[in-house]
Amino acid sequence: MGSRMRRLPSAVPLMVSVVVVAGLTSCSGGEDKKDTSETTARDFLSAWQSGDLTKAASFTDNPATAKQALDTTSKQLGIAKAEYKADSYTKGKDNAPATLTYNATLTLKGVADPVKIASTVPIVTANGKTTVHWTQTIVHPQLADSGKIKRDRTLPKRGEILDRSGKSLATTTPVVALSLWPAKITNADALYAALSDPMFDLDIPKLKGRVAAADPNQSLPLVTLRKEKWDGGGQVKLAGLGGIQVKEGATQSGDVAKQIVGTVASGDNADLLKNADPSASSADQVGASGLQYRYEKKLAGVADLKITVVDAGGAEKATLVDVKGKPAESLKTTLDPGVQDQAEKALKSVTGGNNASIVVLDAKSGGILAAANTPSNGDNRAFTGRYPPGSTFKTVSSGALLQAGIKPTDKVPCDNTLVVNGQTFKNYDGLKPMPEALFQDDFAQSCNTAFIGNRAKIQNDTLNKLAGDQFGIGAKWDVGTVTFDGSVPPANGENDKAASMIGQGRVLASPLVMASVAATIASGKFNQPVLAPDDVPGRVPSHPLDPSIAGQLKALMQGVVANGSGKMLQGIPGTVGAKTGTAEFDEKGETLTHGWMIAFKDDVAVAVLVEKGKSGGSAAGPVVKAFFG
Repeated sequence: MGSRMRRLPSAVPLMVSVVVVAGLTSCSGGEDKKDTSETTARDFLSAWQSGDLTKAASFTDNPATAKQALDTTSKQLGIAKAEYKADSYTKGKDNAPATLTYNATLTLKGVADPVKIASTVPIVTANGKTTVHWTQTIVHPQLADSGKIKRDRTLPKRGEILDRSGKSLATTTPVVALSLWPAKITNADALYAALSDPMFDLDIPKLKGRVAAADPNQSLPLVTLRKEKWDGGGQVKLAGLGGIQVKEGATQSGDVAKQIVGTVASGDNADLLKNADPSASSADQVGASGLQYRYEKKLAGVADLKITVVDAGGAEKATLVDVKGKPAESLKTTLDPGVQDQAEKALKSVTGGNNASIVVLDAKSGGILAAANTPSNGDNRAFTGRYPPGSTFKTVSSGALLQAGIKPTDKVPCDNTLVVNGQTFKNYDGLKPMPEALFQDDFAQSCNTAFIGNRAKIQNDTLNKLAGDQFGIGAKWDVGTVTFDGSVPPANGENDKAASMIGQGRVLASPLVMASVAATIASGKFNQPVLAPDDVPGRVPSHPLDPSIAGQLKALMQGVVANGSGKMLQGIPGTVGAKTGTAEFDEKGETLTHGWMIAFKDDVAVAVLVEKGKSGGSAAGPVVKAFFG
């Protein structure tokens, strides 16, 4: 019989997982009584449907060949679920075998619609034993015993990650993908010895296990090398060794903002493959980190796929799947390579080996212009770090106090220490008491006791509400990559409120969050930070900063540069404001500090964190100066 089929989206060959579908029903061609031949054929279909290919093959007159063929074709098709329904039985006569026709409905991995196939199971009786006569036409009526299922899959060129002006942030690098065809291995010992060279970075015992468990005629991905590395030595090491397959291609590697742009890696990593389109193959290069991972489906597109039945000479006999994929798309970002370079240089030049992070924002839009960390590997702490923000958070608590009625010119004395329920709070070393201080002086000099002493003017949940409502802190930000968006819990008592006033206790923020605070004050409007503005469906809506505090907060930050702990930024042209912060934390029973500074210059806002920095002014201040200078 002929085949019946639909045109479908792409598929990927994976191990078969066949689900039993109850009730193999059929008519019996007018016969009321099933004979042995029909029962045998039905038992074969039932075992095949259940996924027990060994049992299915046992009903044939050539179990070994049938088992291998059933297993191979299942993997070639990438069957996820199969249903085989018996149709009509014809009793054998003369020299013709009995036959049972059936209709198959196959769900293939990564393919939305099922493939329909109609074929026939022949049954013979010899020496008193009834068996299914094995032939590959059982799988498909045009699949000869010398033929095979052929899969042609063409990947689109991967989309690029672009900077704010539309230029690529990643370099396309020629690579060579190596795979292994087990059936063509001629000298296994020599092959494994060559592949054990460190340049291939392979676990040979694990590879041997993969080969032993694999279909001999299915390609196993090995490793992807830069073409220059392959040409410079890899090719020579594997020359003349049967079983190696070589495919040239290209991959992308970030040149700018590498931690943000991310990397691609082999799809033989199951966790990475789960993030890709269902049609992706373990032989593909897929997003492994950063934007490459988040936007894998957009950047990769979908491969064209054609699955055909071919004869021994390769001629097509039937088409099972023939679909056009989806072109890859590029991703436009807000990153500015020049600003990124400036930020990276500022970090490296002045942090003295300490872990440090910097985030730079366009204050008017919230667009992330740059972000960097030292060291530059590992987690992107600029976005995901969880740190007490220390006195940089006084920007937020100042907003609460201004709303409560305090004016910048009100007299608010600054004492050395303040005791709250037995807990002593003090100022940073070097700050002398200021009995005649105005509130704007307390802000400029970062006086802890002045802020804590006025905590009664706000409620336990005031900072929580203002941080969220005005600055977006603690909301779920959709930036385009993984971020920590800050946490300002309602105070659970006087001591907790006192600590929160100065960015300690349970208050936590990332450098990205604090850069956003500076940007909000600079522009008078909260714009949730973003990397890919056209591709973030859940961005927090923008909103203006409360006009009763917006101008005052900006003036307070400018006062830090004019008269306070940010004097090192004096002389930088433009409208410049800042806030320093020294945040205490405990490590192995010892109290240590992080150094912070947030700042703005016209429409550019920045946050710098130096881990284990002595103070914000001494550790983070020089980085900001180097960046703006």
